[in-house]
Amino acid sequence: MKSKHLWLVLVLAIAFLGASTCFKKSDNGTDDADDPNFVQETCSGCVTDEQIKSGSTVTGYRFYSYVKNSGGTGKIGMTISAGSGSASKEFAVIAGTSYVFTATVTVQAKSSASFTYMAKFPGTAGYTDTHSVSGYTCTGAPYDLQLNAK
Repeated sequence: MKSKHLWLVLVLAIAFLGASTCFKKSDNGTDDADDPNFVQETCSGCVTDEQIKSGSTVTGYRFYSYVKNSGGTGKIGMTISAGSGSASKEFAVIAGTSYVFTATVTVQAKSSASFTYMAKFPGTAGYTDTHSVSGYTCTGAPYDLQLNAK
């Protein structure tokens, strides 16, 4: 009879230890502690956007975001939007690394138009980089998405 009680105590102890683990689990059962987590990184004097020209005509804009992965190594999926178009791409990232993200959109001059470019980076708080552009309309979805270590 004592072995049955001892077995029950042992099973309960193991169940208690498993329930009180110090790893944080997300809703989908993965560890959040090591997920990539992006924050804005200041870059004094760095370009945030630039016009792309064909001759003297502006045909596009290239946007730059400066970020740091303060979380773990992994893969991130990003969706970038500009005007009414969007594009998605997956990137492999390394823990503690600073990155420069770039994306390009095609534009057409139109004095009464404007559009907003938006890139959302994943993370606990996350970081969203937005740029508003006046005098142009966005004529296509973002393209040439790149995430390069800085």
